[in-house]
Amino acid sequence: MKKFNTENTSQNMNEILNFLESKAHFHFVLSNEAIELTQTEDQKTIGIKNEEIDKVLTRQDLDGSSFLQINFISGHKILITHSLIGFKPQEMVGFDAARIPKVVTTVDLLSVSKAIEELFDADETPNSVAEVEVLKKVYQSIMIGAENIGFKMGTEKRWFSSVMHNPAAFIA
Repeated sequence: MKKFNTENTSQNMNEILNFLESKAHFHFVLSNEAIELTQTEDQKTIGIKNEEIDKVLTRQDLDGSSFLQINFISGHKILITHSLIGFKPQEMVGFDAARIPKVVTTVDLLSVSKAIEELFDADETPNSVAEVEVLKKVYQSIMIGAENIGFKMGTEKRWFSSVMHNPAAFIA
């Protein structure tokens, strides 16, 4: 395990940095006991502060690929895989969380927004209206979950707000 010689860098930060060093799908910057980590796939950035980390665990998925689980003092967790950061979606009132995976990524928002837009372009039916409402809850659940762990979600919030405040989107 390579040690980074940055003053005051803890064992937790070293574990994270060593893992990231071998992953081409991330860009990261280390500064003052924090890592700013950017996913290459969607350019979403999250800050990981050493003082907020409770524990860093190296784990393996069913395929044998290694990933990091970072537990924060706040109770939140993230999973850093070979290319993405996974997190728990926010539970929403009136929405069955079993409809979506227990771990999601910010990239999932792209497919959900595309599905919503496709339904807006289709003919309105009672089923399509109900499906849009479910997809809105899915989108909101992922977006809030991402925000809870530190992703900046301004663009996604603006898009969602435009969808929420545009009931005429179904009218062609």
